[in-house]
Amino acid sequence: MKQAMLILSAQSYQIKDEKTNEISAQGISVQYIPTDNLDPVYDMEAADRGTLSKGSKVAKVSLPYSMYAKISSLPFPGMYDASLKMSVVGGKMQLQITDIDYIGNVKLSVDKPKS
Repeated sequence: MKQAMLILSAQSYQIKDEKTNEISAQGISVQYIPTDNLDPVYDMEAADRGTLSKGSKVAKVSLPYSMYAKISSLPFPGMYDASLKMSVVGGKMQLQITDIDYIGNVKLSVDKPKS
């Protein structure tokens, strides 16, 4: 499955064992918005429950460190076409990014309301 998404940032990380100083885990932490536009969003179901939910939520995912070479050469923030798969992690369904392809840069502009 593929989805366009606005990837805001990517940062590599390493977790070392305090006793042995060996790397116990490593990867790339990616913050993204799962959308290809930033049109205003209002959750009507939340409103029906009496709660407020507006705007786009930022999601975070960890990618394998093997993607470091590819990701380090790409510009962020940017629009990407992400290959996704569903898997079970800790008994819960989780969406995972398996690959990303660069679509283009993102330009931010403001539409001022007419007064």
